[in-house]
This record gives sequence, structure tokens and C-alpha cells, in this order.
Amino acid sequence: MRHQELLDAVIDGIQRVEDLARILGISPSTVRRGLAELEQAGKVVRTHGGAVPSPTGGELSWTQKSRRHAAAKRRIAAYAADLVADDHVVLLDAGSTTTFIAERLASRFGPTVATNGLGPMTALHDAEGVELIVLGGRVRRRRGSIVGDYARGVLDRLTADIAFIGADGVVPGRGINCPSPELAAIKELQMRSAREVVVVADSSKANAAEHHYWAVAPGPHVLVTDDGIGDEDARTFDADPSCRLRVVATAGDPITPAATD
Repeated sequence: MRHQELLDAVIDGIQRVEDLARILGISPSTVRRGLAELEQAGKVVRTHGGAVPSPTGGELSWTQKSRRHAAAKRRIAAYAADLVADDHVVLLDAGSTTTFIAERLASRFGPTVATNGLGPMTALHDAEGVELIVLGGRVRRRRGSIVGDYARGVLDRLTADIAFIGADGVVPGRGINCPSPELAAIKELQMRSAREVVVVADSSKANAAEHHYWAVAPGPHVLVTDDGIGDEDARTFDADPSCRLRVVATAGDPITPAATD
């Protein structure tokens, strides 16, 4: 059993030993040993019959992340939304930047948006001009995402014009850094189901690799980031033949980016 999978489940609100054992397909004794080790590492706090996330040990929620680098994310979202035509079918990944994209699309008339994100879903649920499709699966509440095999049934029957993919980190030649294999899998499915892939990541995500799991882009893709990216980081992305880098100014016109090829 991977401790990260157990921690992810606890963070998602599955906190009783019996429920964790059932969801993860392991024995209660294995869960108890894993929780004990996670407690020693400061990731969880044991309770009677289970555990809860440590106040300092879990990943940030998507609402907390939306407040970090918010100005840059909104500029990136403005650029990204301008890539969407009114007749497009759009895939929106879960995340704070993709939620800002959804907010931009909410006033549009004609697009179809499929998403596994609670943020984009909330932003679009009253948007009368947007056809909204929600990918099925298990809700990771803290992450604000829907994951699991049910999503494959939708994605296998869908070819989107464009997919906007969020990231905890992006490394040229390696892919998109993810906190769990489930999230990596859903990102790869979304990228394979789109004619054009656009990774949206503020400059703090450039060459960041905090987690152990990766989603690999299936081919050419665009990376939209902000002008906080360092020159060395920008050069590494420019040197990747599968990546087209777009750098959006964080001041001035949010729609007109500074592009590098």
C-alpha cells in the first residue's frame, strides 16, 4: 500500500478505518499500520476508529490554492478563455486556474464544457449559454476533483476541441506533476481526448516536482504561464520540441500575451 493513497483518502473525507479498508481494497490492520506511520510523519491525527488530516500535514485545498498567485492565474485564464470558440467542445480539468477559465466562459453562448472539477462545475451550473457535462466518479473534496473509472466512459466517447489542464508542477520532457496516480490518470485521459492540449500553470509551477506522480502529455501542447517565469526556466520549455510556451503579462491587457516560440 502506498501511504500517499491512504493520505489522499483521509484528506478526501474517508476517515474511518473500515471505510478506508473497503475503498482501498486492503485489510483494516494494514490501514491502522499506515495511519500510525502517517501520524508519526505529522500527516494525520489519529481519532477513535480512524484519522483526520493534520492541520499542517495535508495538501492545500483547491479554494486555498485559488488565493495563491490569484492575479497571475486570472490573467492566464483570460488568455485561455479567449482560445475558445462559441462552437467548441472544451475539457476543463479540476483546479483553481481552470475555475477562473470557467468563470470567463460562463457569459458565453454556445460552448460545451466537460469537467471533472467542482470549481468549474460551480462556476458554470447557472450558465444558460453553456452545455455542461460533468465527468462521473469519486469526489476528492479537498482537491475539488472527480476521479475514477467512471470518467473513462465519458472521455472514451468524447473528442474535445481543446483541453485546459491544471498542474501542481510542469517539467519539460517529464510531464505534469500530480499528488496521486488517480489525478495523473484523469489528466492523461483528458489530454488524449482533445485535439489541442493547453496546460495552464502559473510561473511558480515551472520545473516544480513536489509529488511522486506524473501525467505525460501525449503529444504537442501549449503551456500558458505568466511573466514571473525565470529566463532559465523559459529556456528549458523553449528547448522542448513538444511544448509551445505562451507567457502572459501580469500587468496591462490580460488578453494580449507575450509569446515565445
